[in-house]
Amino acid sequence: MVNLPKPVLIVIAVVFAVIVFGSRFYQSVPAGHVAVATLFGEVQSKHYAEGLHVPVNPLFDWYLYDVRMKSHSETSNVPSQDQLQTKIDVSVQYRIVGSQTPSILKETGSINNVLAVHVVPQLRSQIREQGKTITRAEDFFLEETQNTLQVALLGGLQSYLGPKGVDVEAVLIRDITLPPFITKAIEGKKEREQEVQKQKAELERYQTEQQQKIALAIAEKDAASAKAEERRLLA
Repeated sequence: MVNLPKPVLIVIAVVFAVIVFGSRFYQSVPAGHVAVATLFGEVQSKHYAEGLHVPVNPLFDWYLYDVRMKSHSETSNVPSQDQLQTKIDVSVQYRIVGSQTPSILKETGSINNVLAVHVVPQLRSQIREQGKTITRAEDFFLEETQNTLQVALLGGLQSYLGPKGVDVEAVLIRDITLPPFITKAIEGKKEREQEVQKQKAELERYQTEQQQKIALAIAEKDAASAKAEERRLLA
């Protein structure tokens, strides 16, 4: 049996470790992401920002989280106080908080889990609760109502999702669909208002024309009187 010098044994051990573990001695995190490591199933408290991290424990298992801005859309039928159902299309702009990803991995899991477990159920709940504050379904069409609804949804989601590691930056109401009979009634009301405006415009035009005719008649009468007076003086 050949006895190798200690330095040679060390070199062999290092080469063997490199062959076995290879790239596991470093971790490259893509732009817009953070990484979380686990060791034998235990989540490590540190999160790794984008970039190259050397050295790292080769026994780590890695989980990537996309922390860029995301948007989720939700369409819900919302009952107002008059018990009518209004369809509301809402979008939520949010991002995962990088510093909280270790907690997210431990308590919730992947980003898809965060969306399914926290974001979507809470958004639906907030929409229903805020709908109860609206007196009539047609009030959803009012700009003031929509602004109030957006602010309330944003505040409610931020309060609940912030501790969960989700930063909600905006809530936007993209579309509102009222019950068909209300939509028809509103359209009928608009048509009647347009007809009234049209008739008002016609009346104003007629009055203007009559005033012009009267002014012209007076001018012609005055001109005729002036000529008659001129002829009388010359006679």
